[in-house]
Amino acid sequence: MFKFFKSKKLISSLVALFIGFNLATPTLKAFAETGSDFINVELLATSDLHGKFFTWDYATNKEDKTGSMAQLQTILKGLRTNNPNSILVDAGDTIQGNSSQLFLNDPIHPMILGMNEMGYDTWSYGNHEFNYGVPTLKKITSELNSKTTALCANVYEKDGVTRLAEPYKIVERPGLNGETVKVAILGMVTPNIVRWDAANLKDYVVTNPVDEAKKLIPELKEKADIIIAVVHMSESNEYDEQGSGAIDLANACPDLTAIVAAHEHKAMNQAFHNNILTTENKNGAATLAQMNIKLVKKDNKYVVEDKTKDVTSKLVWVQDQTTKAINYEADTDLSSKFMPYHERAKADAEKVIGILKGGDLVPSNEITGIPSAQVKDTAMIDLINNVQMNYTGAKVASSAMFNANANIKEGNIQKSGSALIYPYDNTLYKLQMNGKQLKAYMEWSAKYYNQFKQGDLTISFNPNVRAYNYDMFSGVKYDVDISQPEGSRIKNLTWADTGKAVKDDETFIIAVNNYRANSHLLKTGEVYKQGEDLPKLIESDVQGGVGVRDLIGQYIKDVKGGTITPEVDNNWKIIGNNWDSVQRATAVKLINDGTLKLPTSEDGRTPNVKSINFSDLKGLGYKNIDVVSFNDFHGSLKEEGKNIGAAKLAQAINDVRKSNPNTIVVAGGDIYQGSAMSNLKYGKPVSDMLKAIGIEASSVGNHEFDWGLDYINKWAQDGDFDFLASNIYDKTTGKPVTWAKPYKIIEKDGVKVGIIGLTTPETAYKTKPENVKNLEFRDPVKAGNEWAAKLKNGEVPEGKVDVVIALTHLGAAQDSKTGVITGEAADLAKGAVGIDGIIAAHTHLQVSGTVNNIPIVEGYYNGRSLARLTINLDSNNKILGVTPSRDDLYTRVATLAVDVTVKGIVDKYNEELKPILDEVVGSTDKDLTHDKNAPGVSLIGQWTSDVMKAKADTQIAITNGGGLRIPLIEKGNITMGKMYELMPFDNTLVKMELKGSDLKRVLENAIGNESIGWGQFTGVKVYYDINKPLGSRILGMYLMDGTKIDMDKYYTVVTNDFMATGGDAYDFTGAKNVLDTGIPIREALVESLKELKAKGKELSVTKVEYAIAGQPPTSGGNEEPQTPEQPQTPGNNGGETSGGNLPKTGSLIDLDTLGGLGAVIAVLGTVVLVREKRRRKTIA
Repeated sequence: MFKFFKSKKLISSLVALFIGFNLATPTLKAFAETGSDFINVELLATSDLHGKFFTWDYATNKEDKTGSMAQLQTILKGLRTNNPNSILVDAGDTIQGNSSQLFLNDPIHPMILGMNEMGYDTWSYGNHEFNYGVPTLKKITSELNSKTTALCANVYEKDGVTRLAEPYKIVERPGLNGETVKVAILGMVTPNIVRWDAANLKDYVVTNPVDEAKKLIPELKEKADIIIAVVHMSESNEYDEQGSGAIDLANACPDLTAIVAAHEHKAMNQAFHNNILTTENKNGAATLAQMNIKLVKKDNKYVVEDKTKDVTSKLVWVQDQTTKAINYEADTDLSSKFMPYHERAKADAEKVIGILKGGDLVPSNEITGIPSAQVKDTAMIDLINNVQMNYTGAKVASSAMFNANANIKEGNIQKSGSALIYPYDNTLYKLQMNGKQLKAYMEWSAKYYNQFKQGDLTISFNPNVRAYNYDMFSGVKYDVDISQPEGSRIKNLTWADTGKAVKDDETFIIAVNNYRANSHLLKTGEVYKQGEDLPKLIESDVQGGVGVRDLIGQYIKDVKGGTITPEVDNNWKIIGNNWDSVQRATAVKLINDGTLKLPTSEDGRTPNVKSINFSDLKGLGYKNIDVVSFNDFHGSLKEEGKNIGAAKLAQAINDVRKSNPNTIVVAGGDIYQGSAMSNLKYGKPVSDMLKAIGIEASSVGNHEFDWGLDYINKWAQDGDFDFLASNIYDKTTGKPVTWAKPYKIIEKDGVKVGIIGLTTPETAYKTKPENVKNLEFRDPVKAGNEWAAKLKNGEVPEGKVDVVIALTHLGAAQDSKTGVITGEAADLAKGAVGIDGIIAAHTHLQVSGTVNNIPIVEGYYNGRSLARLTINLDSNNKILGVTPSRDDLYTRVATLAVDVTVKGIVDKYNEELKPILDEVVGSTDKDLTHDKNAPGVSLIGQWTSDVMKAKADTQIAITNGGGLRIPLIEKGNITMGKMYELMPFDNTLVKMELKGSDLKRVLENAIGNESIGWGQFTGVKVYYDINKPLGSRILGMYLMDGTKIDMDKYYTVVTNDFMATGGDAYDFTGAKNVLDTGIPIREALVESLKELKAKGKELSVTKVEYAIAGQPPTSGGNEEPQTPEQPQTPGNNGGETSGGNLPKTGSLIDLDTLGGLGAVIAVLGTVVLVREKRRRKTIA
């Protein structure tokens, strides 16, 4: 039995004392004091009780003393002690909610029992009164005693004449000098009941409340002194339905004294519209509205002199809203009468409604204090959203995690179990919104997370945002990038069913709860600003106002057949939390064992308000060393397009050093050759830059040999760094080369880091063979293991090292979907012994991952990315692990700062070379364009191939689209600088004879190759079908005179030295009489332009279709082809100022794997776990 039954006398005394202090005030006296010339009418009102007769929430199956009829009775008894003549009214939504449906067929419903016992004068119907059908409503209404009158002026029987209930009631109370004050109570319901309960109301007529009030008020003015409208209508209109809100009622009916509104579940002491006071209660019996109306006698009638001053209202709360203390306990007499109903409802709550198999809805928390369901998609949120979409037909749904401990455990599901994951009595709303409004809503929600900072190891929550205001969405796929500021976090937003991007102007239906709709989405404020279009309300209280909580149980039983499993579609994830995985694992361990504590907000309400950072680990003696690298810089000193330039690269490195003084900076080779500024000065500007940056070492790239061996040693001296190469030997001496060291040891914070240099054996044919004919490039795996053993065993003068890093110019590639790494660097990892991390290069790709538990990184090319290996150690210098990561600087090039010193270096050489680079070598009569990803041969590709063919005197010319580095040569003058931009590499012309079958194999690689783009060629027309697989697309090949290419005949062909040796996977196997002319293609182009200029002519390129989609003509290559059905043309990805991929000079793998290369998957941090949060009050 409950505590209040144990000590009735004590509780009664306390209640009386409390009432004596808080309720006995002169303003509460309803009628005149002796000798006064005015009276005070006290009207007490309730609304939206929703079945809350007892101090128990049957959905959660827990005691709930935040509001109940039993507690309102305590308030009423106190007020009536001081004023026995107050008027008590209710504004509807009484018999639905909190298991009230269990009692519909009882002789008397508990809510009606309560109204009878409490002495209500009137009961205005609410919309939920119609949920169970009018016959049921009539049956329940008949249970009222004679004192209480049901009101509903605007609902009629089918005849349109007979009202369903009385329109009003005249309540009489004593006035001055023994007279009587007459108060008219006018009751009406929102006209939108026809939207929600159309089937139940098909035989009834529902009219506009304003129209009814205007008809009745003249009659009421004759019968009563004042008129109070007690209506189940919200303050404002719904669905743009005129006359459905209290404001419209006040504006249309100035003779009203006051309005008691309802329906919105919002607490409103008082608001004035057209000088008429409106009040509204919080739902769930949480409040009682106490209205006082001062009347004076004029002309034999009681009147209100000033409605803005003489009519006041305030809400009396059952629970203190600040301290959360319970102000009023339940009345014992009424509670005892409710007890049989309570026991039945409680037993019902404990019924098993289904079974959960296959695990809990929410997985165990990874981190104590961080709830899983707040940092990743879970089956719990997916279940709630699936329920909402199922019962609304909406395309999108959203829901929050309301309780830090919310979960349904595997096994039997009690009826009350659904309430643990959905504790509130929210109903479903259908809104229409567009993609722009959805993104704004999602961005507002994503404010829940604190912005990720460098070194953070956990996700933390914004102390100013409560968990119930963080919604998670279904029906769409999206990422939440917490590295971005608030308002810019929602990325990759697509439709879950089609994968297509959500467009701003697309409209759709979204299912949300009534709280979110009313508090944030249907009015301006936090989500939508003043003047912005708002979503449109399509339907409120979907499913007849059955709460989401009850719909969950209904869904489990009716839709899922009583059995559910933890189904999660993982449609969203957090990104941008690019933490170090080793440090993260260490932090998780330290948090879970209590060594580190998650911070809590100052008010104690929000846990986990600040992320654990690596600085917290440092305080415990942990340390890390960052080995930062860039590779294949190719002299990209100037900022152009995605190339961030040397000055911004230098500052980015400065920033890394600032964040971690234990930073080692290295380069992955191919640093010098590739730009006009570097090439014209033979690398001197790059050396100056490297010295300013302060790199420690670089591997030797194949392009370091392009200008011979003499420059390499000088570059190292000028740049104040060491070239490292443990696998390059001098054929003459049989010993390692003298101009590079096999290793270097660098000590940071007491930790010795050994760095081994390795170079790709492909260098023997990936540069000019003449330059490396006396060098031997030995097996990188053997050389790496040999030197790793020496360093780890202390077989070097400097003694043992703690860590070994392989600094290589070995190629790597990473599948963008699987994350699998292949190539030479991966082969090294597979065979490595004693190597702790590998820095790759050569392939110009983005790589970050592990092979054989050894981390591998590669930082794209041209300085666009910084690759990093983070060596993590404990306080005893024991290696905890090495973490690979990559910072793609090019993605934020516009916001990167510059290093002033390096900028000065670049500016100096730029000014010095200006006369050379500004030389006008020719002109063009039209814009020449190029996009390697666009089908066919471009104008720049056609011109380049034509010049190559003419210079080499061959029938056919072929070059790679990626080797043409700019998308546009504008009409007008062409400078030498522009030619270096177009072809920064000193690729040379290579002549050969190639059999027709071999020519087909080469050109097959040029047709629609998504990995490298379209090849560029002239001298041959190629007919193709893009729908066929790569390598089988060519339908026919013809020389320009229409002669069909004979598969067994040889043709003269010119290409570039890069492609001739296998670059971009072009295979010239079978070629004979191969000759590298040594003539740079760029020089041939400049020469042709100068020849035209000398003759007073401009370059004029007339477009020729060399790559033709469709079947070849039957009579040769000069007829229009028959075009097969084509797929959509791939998007034009040109437009880089210095765009495209550099030639792929690395040891790539087979063509099938090549097609899957791409960007690395961003690190997805899955964080969880939860500490007990304070229970928050019901939000709707």
